[in-house]
Amino acid sequence: MSTVEKSPGSAMSRGRKLHGPREARPGLWGGLALSCASIVFCLLVGEAVVRFLDPLTSSRPFLFNLATGHRTQNPVNSPVMRYDATLGHEPVGGAAGTLMGQPVSFSADGMRNHNLPAPPAGEPPILAVGDSFTEGWAVKDDDAWPAYLARDTGRRVLNAGVRGYGLDQMVLRAERLAPRFKPQAIILAFIEDDMNRAGLAARHAVHKPYFRPSGDGLELHNVPVPTTPVSGPLDPARRILGYSYLLDFIMRQLGGYDLWYGDSIKTDVDTNLLSCRLMQRFAALAKREEAQGVVVAFRNDLTGVDTREAARLRWRITAVLACARDAGLTALDTHDGFAAAGADRESGAFYFDRHFTARGNALAAKLIASTLEGARVPVEGLTEKQGVGKQ
Repeated sequence: MSTVEKSPGSAMSRGRKLHGPREARPGLWGGLALSCASIVFCLLVGEAVVRFLDPLTSSRPFLFNLATGHRTQNPVNSPVMRYDATLGHEPVGGAAGTLMGQPVSFSADGMRNHNLPAPPAGEPPILAVGDSFTEGWAVKDDDAWPAYLARDTGRRVLNAGVRGYGLDQMVLRAERLAPRFKPQAIILAFIEDDMNRAGLAARHAVHKPYFRPSGDGLELHNVPVPTTPVSGPLDPARRILGYSYLLDFIMRQLGGYDLWYGDSIKTDVDTNLLSCRLMQRFAALAKREEAQGVVVAFRNDLTGVDTREAARLRWRITAVLACARDAGLTALDTHDGFAAAGADRESGAFYFDRHFTARGNALAAKLIASTLEGARVPVEGLTEKQGVGKQ
């Protein structure tokens, strides 16, 4: 047996040479390298495809960090916006600039300008509060829906919409402006996401005011609004991985917004209850000011939204509008009006970057004008059941 073990030509000896670690190692490392190269190639192809298909790629630098850069896009960082201790942020009076390539300017009172003929003197104005849909995202001053509403009604319309606002900030801004301008009507226009924003103490890494239900009412918190930075333990990883459009796309599809961006602080308040209470607070304001209170739910761009998610959005909006009606407010759901006008078939004609185009704003204004007391604004092809008229 010792002779067999020592024999260099034995089968056992040859087996050790054929299957020893030194012979197998180059093949193993080569396979790992090939696998890694394949993975990297697939990731690069995916990155290139996502960058090519993303319509906003051309408006961003090639090396733009989507995770941390998302924070730099907060409203306060805009030169036409400023910090406000109660609202979080508001327009700078008299400021002018561009937004998505379109000119934007504000009056000395912080309202978005309209270059329209002056309405008859002495008539009370219409005050419009809301988010970027109301301010007018990526459209000219005269193409925001309040400007179209001024044309449709012949009345002075104050565009007090502010980008980034939640439902809570809209009500607070209305409470600030209504006693000053004594409007005939106050229009609060919102989208479903504004309800979520009301449940945040910080958004886009910027602090904001928020409410908590208290008894039968609401209690205001975070005022004066803090100016301290908003950061988290995963920020170093975001600074490295945030340049990937592919990873950004995957995280958004998975709904991992908080993990990916890390720029929000939730209050864990029931936003459905909170939104209903805000309708009651808004109704109390309208009553105090002897103004018609109008709540308008804008229809989101539903491109790529599955049926279940669309139904969830509709349920939440319907619930808020029901609360508005119960509080004595005029409520308008624009969903059916936009559907009847062909928004599902021609999304690009009504929406750009998830906001209204000039055509979308014009339609929204006609739907709103038809809800105002004493309005006689016909909207061709639409009926009350499709979202036009007092509800």
